[in-house]
Amino acid sequence: MAVKIAECYIYPLKSGRAMSVNTLDVTNRGPVNDRIWMLVRDQDSEMGKFITQRDKGCEKLALVSAHPDETGAITFSTDDGGGELFVEQDHLHHYKGTVRIWRDECAAMDAGDKAAQWFSHYLNQPCRLVKIPDDFIRSTDSNYSKPTDQVSFADGFPLLVTNNSSLQKLSKHFTPHTTISMDRFRPNIVLDGIGAFEEDIIHEIKIGNVVLEFVKPCNRCKITTIDQTEGVSPSNEPLKALGQARRGKGGGLQGVFFGQNAIPRHLGTIHAGDGVEIISKKPLHPALVNAVLRPDISPA
Repeated sequence: MAVKIAECYIYPLKSGRAMSVNTLDVTNRGPVNDRIWMLVRDQDSEMGKFITQRDKGCEKLALVSAHPDETGAITFSTDDGGGELFVEQDHLHHYKGTVRIWRDECAAMDAGDKAAQWFSHYLNQPCRLVKIPDDFIRSTDSNYSKPTDQVSFADGFPLLVTNNSSLQKLSKHFTPHTTISMDRFRPNIVLDGIGAFEEDIIHEIKIGNVVLEFVKPCNRCKITTIDQTEGVSPSNEPLKALGQARRGKGGGLQGVFFGQNAIPRHLGTIHAGDGVEIISKKPLHPALVNAVLRPDISPA
């Protein structure tokens, strides 16, 4: 079976609804318009701290759609009566301090009081909407990347790649009568045509002129338990199954893993349906060596 790109996604608002796209224009910090907007807290000691679906009461960010246009403006809307918010480039001004994503402190552009009020009302907590400046460089984790590598407001790396075969195999470990779709894992690229968990031993792939390096297994969190069409967490799956079949520790990592973080090594455009060439493979990461579900193919 030929290896191909099954689906492509961007997330214009970090932790907002996935936007299925036919084309990914891959830049140094990831796909164009991917996680360039973000919500941050606007109160007391947590001022500027990033907000995601992981945070209590913020699961319904899954219901916020974001549609950027070619001018840099963006329209936000919700499925549950929140109405619409339109933000233009001239609404933006420099954020009063820095915003925080995990250990990173980043410069940001503030979208103004109207946007802050709209999202604060929606989440029932003080927050502000910010955008990453075009000229700001946020470096990726130096343990897994080169000094020049960068990322947007994504958690840590420019791209996340998952594999349909892996989800199919993992699903056999789910609680009976449980269905989990790939949107729970929030990928940018979904592969078809490789073996279950073969992504764990892939080093580089080529799609047209684009080359991606798989640099790190992706440690999964509470967001995978949130139904992305309902904005609620109906059960502890797939974390429960991942804990049983994909838990590991080693090589500086520990947790439960699904998918691979990737960094672009040659830029260009990717389309859904494009063929994928596996350029090279690598040994299995030490954190996955003792997992129940591992690739059953030897790395080249």
